[in-house]
Order: sequence, then structure tokens, then C-alpha cells
Amino acid sequence: MGGRGSASGISDKGRKYGTEYRTLFQSNNIKFIKYDISKSATSPYETRSNHRIYVTINNKNEPKYITMYRNNGKRLAQIDISGPAHTQAGRKFETPHIHVGYEHQGSYVRNLNFWEKRLLSRTKNIWYNKRKDK
Repeated sequence: MGGRGSASGISDKGRKYGTEYRTLFQSNNIKFIKYDISKSATSPYETRSNHRIYVTINNKNEPKYITMYRNNGKRLAQIDISGPAHTQAGRKFETPHIHVGYEHQGSYVRNLNFWEKRLLSRTKNIWYNKRKDK
């Protein structure tokens, strides 16, 4: 757990917990964040907040991932909003799709269900309506 600094407060690269991402906007339990270390968008592995939902924004200022967490801060699932399609067990999953599980690679991939489609629609509406206000 210490690779990103979740256990000790400092990562193995010397970064303090909470300095990899910056919050752009928050609406209830949904936080819109941007990865500060490189230009490619990366979602957080863990959080200190219970039942948090993070929406990772890419460099084009568009939502890239929606990541959901359990009450222990561990990743529950991640919705890939944009990016390449995935193939698993001979099936091709177009984007958007969901990775269920802690690890992104090797996790169970499937299409979105009704509730996940609603979450996707809701987060996009929040983000794009918020941007209109600026």
C-alpha cells in the first residue's frame, strides 16, 4: 500500500499524500480531480475518504475516468469514459465500460448497467454545466 503514500503518508518517490492530484471542483461526494505529475490522466488507487467518487479530468479538460471506492478507501470499480476499447476473454468492450476490482489490469470488464449509466450521465452534466458557469 505504501507505493502511493496511503499507508505512511509519503510515497516511495518522496511525495506527500495528497500532492499527486488537485481538486478542480466538488459536488457532494463526487470530486473532479486532475493528475499533476504528468500529462497523461491517471486515477487514484486509494483514498482516505469513505465511499468517495473521483472523476479524473484529462488535459483536454474532459472526464476520462470515474473511480468508485469502498468504505475502507480501496478501489471498487473504474468506469473508462474515453480511450481504447478493451478485449477480455474474446469479447470486445467499447468505451465507456467498467473495470470491477482493485487493479485495472486483469480486472473483470463489462458494459455499464443502468445505475452506472446514470452516474456517468450525472457526472458529465455536473462537469459541463460547471464549465459553462465560468
